[in-house]
Amino acid sequence: MFPIHKTLIGKSEDVFAALPDPFYAIDSREWQVVTADMAHLRASGMAVLAIEKERPHVPFERAVMAVRFSPEMIGTQFHPEADAARMRTHLLAADKKRQVVQQQGAAKYDDMLRCLEDPAKITLTQHVVLPAFLDAAYRARIERRDAVV
Repeated sequence: MFPIHKTLIGKSEDVFAALPDPFYAIDSREWQVVTADMAHLRASGMAVLAIEKERPHVPFERAVMAVRFSPEMIGTQFHPEADAARMRTHLLAADKKRQVVQQQGAAKYDDMLRCLEDPAKITLTQHVVLPAFLDAAYRARIERRDAVV
């Protein structure tokens, strides 16, 4: 779990409107999208909405964290459905704790647990993204229905 930054387009995205910049989310990827062809995405009607946190200490491009594929569809690299209580239980399991500490260190593990307790982080993202997406989809359906009538 870590901060995710909105792109310029992402700052005007309704689904992310109630989130701060950066916002926090659960991310457990083993693969990632980097070096996105922005011109191709724009030509296809797509837009990158969010990218991963800046990491000046590593020489890697920031990964794409959210893309609007069409007016109806958004894809995320993070888990907007993740809830803090279940994630905390997951992290407290001995094998998971050992894995995180080995890969990222004890300080990062402790920081992850603290982050889960902060209602302005993972809990906020969970309570905002999917409800906003569903609300937008419902409004679009009503608008289409009203346009036909």
